[in-house]
Amino acid sequence: MSITNLTIPLPNESLVTATAYVLPVTTPQTSQFPGIILCAGGSFKHLSQRENTLAALAFHSRGFNVYSLNYSLLLPETESLYPKPLHELASTVAFIRTNAKKFNQDPNAIITLGFSAGGHIVSALAGTWSTVKLASELALSSESIQPNAQILAYPLTDLTSFFTDKSVGINHITAVPELINTQKLVNAKTPPTFIWSSYTDTAVPLSNTLGYINQLAKNKISFESHIFSSGIHGTVLANSLTARPEKGASDINPHVATWVDLAIEWILSQFDVQKTSTSSFMPSK
Repeated sequence: MSITNLTIPLPNESLVTATAYVLPVTTPQTSQFPGIILCAGGSFKHLSQRENTLAALAFHSRGFNVYSLNYSLLLPETESLYPKPLHELASTVAFIRTNAKKFNQDPNAIITLGFSAGGHIVSALAGTWSTVKLASELALSSESIQPNAQILAYPLTDLTSFFTDKSVGINHITAVPELINTQKLVNAKTPPTFIWSSYTDTAVPLSNTLGYINQLAKNKISFESHIFSSGIHGTVLANSLTARPEKGASDINPHVATWVDLAIEWILSQFDVQKTSTSSFMPSK
């Protein structure tokens, strides 16, 4: 395994960093791997290290290159956070695709994964990558910033359902009305989607997932969804590795933990060419 800190240039001469977990080439048949660009949650105020690092390692150990993105967060002086994290994610997709050979990366199997608030950023790109506006803002082609698939884990898709704290208003997140609710951005070019959440999640209402699923169906986008009957917000892998001490056993849910296997099986169904490179990492039946 190679762990590298990446510095990704942005069009305004600023930079964003990511931690890359890159698999080595072992045989000519496994010279390219599917890749996941991961956006952790944290209410746009911090990056959950349980999601940013532990989730990244979980997917990496199963045959994926993983790039954990350190996207911009809210600061007291920030007038509006967006579009910065959207630009950073899109630029990262283009950077990984352009440097695919260097990372043993399949340029046609770049998957974005967003947890909670990170899901808002990921779903925002899913709905805007094909627009002339976003590509022109980045001086990149639409094709270069296209995610080939996306995974949304207990995602925040509608800011109006979450930000009730007056100290962090929606305008603090985005002044662009179109980015308030990423459900409304779903269109015919939105990539295939795997999305999951829990019925008993009280932090991000289930409407965030159900509304997004509804729009995927309306736009005839291939998707797989799982609504688990129980589970709290932020369980990540839902096992002892990612459990929070203050949450105790509530963070451990073997049934919810199956989402990782389900997501990997779904990815393999989307990218048949990658089955040889990841099959050895699949659990035995």
